[in-house]
Amino acid sequence: MYAAETSDDDNKADGLFEQPEEDMKSEYLITLLLALVVGYLMYLVLSPFFIPIFWAVVLSILFYPHFKWLIKKTHGSKSAASLIACLTIAVFILIPLILLGATLVHELLNLYDWSEEYIKEISAGGAPSPSRLMTRVELFIGKYVDVSGFDLHGILAGFANDAAAYAGEGVKGIIKNLTAFVFNIFLAFITMFFLFRDGDRLFAIIMEVIPLSDYDKEKIVAKNREVIRATINGGVFVGLVQGALGGLSFWFLSIPGPILWGFVMFLFSFLPSVGSAVIWVPAAIYLFVIGSYVKGIILVIWGVFVIGLVDNILRPFIVSGRTNLHPMLLFFSILGAVNAFGFIGVIAGPLILSVGQAMVEIYQHYLLKGRH
Repeated sequence: MYAAETSDDDNKADGLFEQPEEDMKSEYLITLLLALVVGYLMYLVLSPFFIPIFWAVVLSILFYPHFKWLIKKTHGSKSAASLIACLTIAVFILIPLILLGATLVHELLNLYDWSEEYIKEISAGGAPSPSRLMTRVELFIGKYVDVSGFDLHGILAGFANDAAAYAGEGVKGIIKNLTAFVFNIFLAFITMFFLFRDGDRLFAIIMEVIPLSDYDKEKIVAKNREVIRATINGGVFVGLVQGALGGLSFWFLSIPGPILWGFVMFLFSFLPSVGSAVIWVPAAIYLFVIGSYVKGIILVIWGVFVIGLVDNILRPFIVSGRTNLHPMLLFFSILGAVNAFGFIGVIAGPLILSVGQAMVEIYQHYLLKGRH
């Protein structure tokens, strides 16, 4: 009798803590809605600092093995290891970048001065090279169309003036944005310090929130880690080699701004199937147009058989084989990401593509598993 009454009391008590299924769905939807609102507000707050945060994440992942080694050397002090890691990165990355930036600004100013003098010669008709070009163009077009009413020399001079003005504005923009650049570097290093020190806890929280199995989450993380390392290590190495070889060829052939163009080749080297050829091919055409045929032939041979072979031999071994991403998809992902995010798209594009590919593979796995 007493046992029966106790059982009834327990059932009533359990019923107090049971929620109807509809109430649970409502709570879930409300929680999801609040999470979306808070996530959007966090995006608004953090979006102005997306670039320094992104680079901090990339560098902290890249130098994480070095940080783990420093923890052992500092007897388990994460704060000391984080500080030393950030200082190490500053010495080996930031200082060379500052020196390179100063050199590039100097090259830009020299190139701007050279272009101004060249434009004056074009406008005055004293530059033989453009005149020779215009004469050839006029003779070729004149076979099919009456060009007597066109001032091709004036058109070329106007185009050159516009190009020089655009270059001048670019130099002014670089100097104007120097303060913002320094501020972003400061934010990146502050963020990197805390990512090194507290990254394990933050990573664990993010992993718990992601609604996937531990195996799938580890697969995505491992794939992205490999993409970052392959893109940075392989891409930077290949880019540096191509930029150095390209700049060396421009210096040897007396093309203005060899360091500047070498740096631009380094940037374009991250684009698969395009690469540094975007720079040296127009330069070779320019040499042929002005009559420097020997220099043009030398640049073409150097570009195809030296710079091109570096890209075709080294890159597949270092990047493509490790990322397992299709070259065509990789090409468009980088172009689209660069258009959307700027230079960080060089890394963000492959990362986004990698996550998408991993999600498709996970979906295929569960789809095949469900069929069996």
